Amino acid sequence: MKNTFLLIAALATGFLVQAQTHKVVADKIVGVVGDKIILQSDIRNAILDAQRQGQAVPENAECTIMEQALAQKALVLQAEKDSIPVSEEEIDAQLENQVRGFVNMYGSKDALEQIAGRTVYQIKEDFRIPFRERKQAELMRNKIVANIKITPTEVKAYYDQIPVDKLV
Repeated sequence: MKNTFLLIAALATGFLVQAQTHKVVADKIVGVVGDKIILQSDIRNAILDAQRQGQAVPENAECTIMEQALAQKALVLQAEKDSIPVSEEEIDAQLENQVRGFVNMYGSKDALEQIAGRTVYQIKEDFRIPFRERKQAELMRNKIVANIKITPTEVKAYYDQIPVDKLV
């Protein structure tokens, strides 16, 4: 009886030690721009979204999306430094449009909530920060290129100077 108890105790201790040393990574930071982070799940979700929308996903999709995410975070950081305003009304309108699109896609608000496993309010809150950052990046990009004037002749002259073997 005593040996059986010791055996069970030893096995339980072994399982506990094994369970404590087995780590599960929920997500991983794959990029940092200033105080803005890019998560591995953000990259994976962007690829899955593109696939769900029927877009062709290239072999190097992770690199391409990571590059886009880094550029967007840099623009957001600069927009914050430049105090470029983004109105809450504009973000709310975008969120409403997104949810309306989801409801149309899934047939009803209840179906959307069931599929997402979240309420419409939670879905909106999940999208709020990415929508804000996307809008900030767009406004910053517009500010940067606002005074750039280029003509088709200038574009042609630029490309004409590039050797043909360098164009891919």
